[in-house]
Amino acid sequence: MTKHTNNIKKITYGPLALSFWLPFFFLLTYFIYRHMAPFGSQTILTVDLGQQYLDYFAQFKETILHDPSAFFYSFSSGLGGDMIGEWSYYLMSPFNLFFLFANATTLPAWILLVTLFKISSAGLTMAFYLKKVAKLTGYEITLFAINYPLSAWFIANALNLLWLDTAVLLPLLLWSLHRLITQKKAGAFTLLLMATILSNYYVAWMIGLFLLLYLPIALAQEKRFKQAFSSRRFFCQLFFSGLTAILATAWLWLPTIAQLKLGKTTHNPNWTFGFENNPADLFFKLIPGSFDFDQMQTGMANFLVAPIVFFFLWPFFTSKSIRMAEKIASGAALTILFLATTWTPLVLLFHGGQYPVWYPVRFSFLISFLLIFLAARGYQQSEVKNAWLPSIPARLLYLLSPVSITITGSLMIGKLSYINKTELLVFLFAYLLILLVLLFARKNTRFWTLFALTALFLAANLALTLNHLAYLTNQEYQSGASQLVKVNQALKKDSSWYRVEEGLGRTYNDGFLGQFKAGSHFSSLLPAQSSSFYQNMGQISGDSKLSYNNGTTVLDSLLSFKYYLTDNATARQKTDNSLIKSSRFDYDQKKTFASGRGWALKENDQALSVAYAASKEALKTPINNRYPLANQERLLTYLAGKPDQILLTQQPIKMTGSYNLKPMSRLTGGVMRPINKKKAMSLVLSFTPTTDGAYYLNLGGALDLSAVTLKLNDQKLTQETGYNHTVALNVANDQLGKVQTLSISVSPGVESRYLDDFSLYAFDQKAVAEDLSLLNKHELHIEKSNARRIEGRIQTTKSQSLIMTSIPTAPGWTAKVDGKTAKIKTVAGGLIAVPTKPGQHQLVLTYTPPLFWPGVALLLLTLSSYFGFLIYKRKFSLAPKKRP
Repeated sequence: MTKHTNNIKKITYGPLALSFWLPFFFLLTYFIYRHMAPFGSQTILTVDLGQQYLDYFAQFKETILHDPSAFFYSFSSGLGGDMIGEWSYYLMSPFNLFFLFANATTLPAWILLVTLFKISSAGLTMAFYLKKVAKLTGYEITLFAINYPLSAWFIANALNLLWLDTAVLLPLLLWSLHRLITQKKAGAFTLLLMATILSNYYVAWMIGLFLLLYLPIALAQEKRFKQAFSSRRFFCQLFFSGLTAILATAWLWLPTIAQLKLGKTTHNPNWTFGFENNPADLFFKLIPGSFDFDQMQTGMANFLVAPIVFFFLWPFFTSKSIRMAEKIASGAALTILFLATTWTPLVLLFHGGQYPVWYPVRFSFLISFLLIFLAARGYQQSEVKNAWLPSIPARLLYLLSPVSITITGSLMIGKLSYINKTELLVFLFAYLLILLVLLFARKNTRFWTLFALTALFLAANLALTLNHLAYLTNQEYQSGASQLVKVNQALKKDSSWYRVEEGLGRTYNDGFLGQFKAGSHFSSLLPAQSSSFYQNMGQISGDSKLSYNNGTTVLDSLLSFKYYLTDNATARQKTDNSLIKSSRFDYDQKKTFASGRGWALKENDQALSVAYAASKEALKTPINNRYPLANQERLLTYLAGKPDQILLTQQPIKMTGSYNLKPMSRLTGGVMRPINKKKAMSLVLSFTPTTDGAYYLNLGGALDLSAVTLKLNDQKLTQETGYNHTVALNVANDQLGKVQTLSISVSPGVESRYLDDFSLYAFDQKAVAEDLSLLNKHELHIEKSNARRIEGRIQTTKSQSLIMTSIPTAPGWTAKVDGKTAKIKTVAGGLIAVPTKPGQHQLVLTYTPPLFWPGVALLLLTLSSYFGFLIYKRKFSLAPKKRP
């Protein structure tokens, strides 16, 4: 075979190449079968991939090509937030460079391509590892390697692209560990550990714990136990390699830890010695297709691999050629990993001290990896000794185990949502067929029969698993994405600093895809203070999301929301109803800045700049977390220097009718209960506005809006659900003297609905306008700005000597007034303010992620120490040796 022909084989159908191309082909075939873009009318988008990650990929492109400062901070994440922590979790994959070629409309197709390459690359790295470490040869490598990228974890988490890179690097990292053990060369291990940490710190933590479990296995396999413990050199190399990798990546993970302390780590998990689930149910995860949306939320570990892997675990643990130390270490590692899928202390340990929200047991690829490696070692021993035929005890185990699981599983159909008869039959026949092949197949056909059965089983699991998931159609995606593109084009006409409130939107992260400053955000690194501020101001928030679509004329103006994106009133029949987020009658009479098919941008002419001069009284603004409208009132009046001013008044609302409803003694704090539970119930209310201003309905956190429909004058009101605090719904504007009818309808079967904080309020719009006009007199004239820096001139006065901003308070912000560092204060528990003396000032606000520069210093110190050591080592080795 010529060198050229050999090279072609290596990249097309060689053992390593096939380990890449087979998963690629299986996945591509399935995606084409499901008509996913660019192959049809569907997309690969589902759950977080479509609701969160896609928008981050758009932000990745914007940062790389247009505004590198957005690597540190972005005003498209809620009112604004740190981004380096977001990058470390979501965006550090080199595969993301593909997205530089994408645009908003083609992103789903590029995501499909990246998914293919990431998962298939795991097959390639696993093949390399099995060749170098397990010493497999030929297509035996492929037989075991394809089990890794096509394992249940990769298929179930194909949508979680951010976790895949670290799993791809795992085989290379462990190979480098063996290289360090046998050759005393630490360079590859150091670099690969750095890459692992940089790719995703969260999964890297899990791999770090796994390294502790794997190290005894590697030492035992390489027969270096005694040498390692008798000489300090290996452990010194291992320690300094690990330390170098950790310090060299500190510029990324140190700021990330700072962000985690502001949010994720503020939650205290319940450390107990109990079990999170029934360990016996793990056996059912051996059944192909044992994954669905329920499992996605509160399921078990996804570690399924092909039956061939479990068949060759027996020779690994029974072979006399494999040292007992390696068997004990391997058995202990497997035991700990399986315990960590169900026993609370280990569950929390492997997940960084926090319970995972959705996608449980995120480290289960480690179980699959270890099973494959041990099976490959067992296979190798069987091949060496030509002892493929299972022993009598093994035959009994391989026969009775799948039969028992199948029978038990058939009894659980209906109780477990993720198994059915088809999946049970595929499981049973796969195990029995492989047992028959091992027992009766001829030597020259046995391998390829096992190979074919393994490939078919893995392909079946792929299809059965993904068939349980629903995907976004291309039309559904494009209707929202194309709208954002057009909105972005329209907004380019305004070069001022402003935010856009979304009454119409696709996801919480539309600001990234649409490239505008939005008020909503969905992230695992959300600061707790931002969430609290949103709650106090009546906006929906949680541990991982901020949703700004319950604004008022007061709050919108104070927070620089100059535009409100809503459906086009002249083309409502063309609007996708699933995109409508809120009802805002207070924008109906506002000027339309731009509009298109199904959308319109309404302009808020009272919106303040990002910074303006205000009264120092604002520093004393009292906040009560139960009364968001009152908090907005106080914030405005204290900013205007009128703390005793009354802007908000409660308005009368009365019950005028009901259906199938038991008598209620009161409205606010009342309880709706049906007379007949099998029928719907409804309550009709009315009120007559006494002003032309906006009216807002208080909805308490205990008012469950599921199965509830709100209508105003027979027009359905849109209100987002899923909150546990009070929000305010706009129910009227410019309706002086006109009777308004509000109806509350509750679906059949609902026992009750508690009308928590249910009351009507109105702002004195004239007084509000006067206060906003006062604050608008001395706004910041911006001269330069990017994602992390705002610079401009501002005039403050004796009565308005405080520079107030709509920027969220966060560690990392610094202020300079006239070139001198100024103290930053917090107003209303969430916004930055800078006290000054009256006069003309030059203001510079800059954000630098906390601990970023100490991390950079550690990187530079590590690099200088490393290269200094190399220079010293080289000089020492070249120095002439003295003769005795």
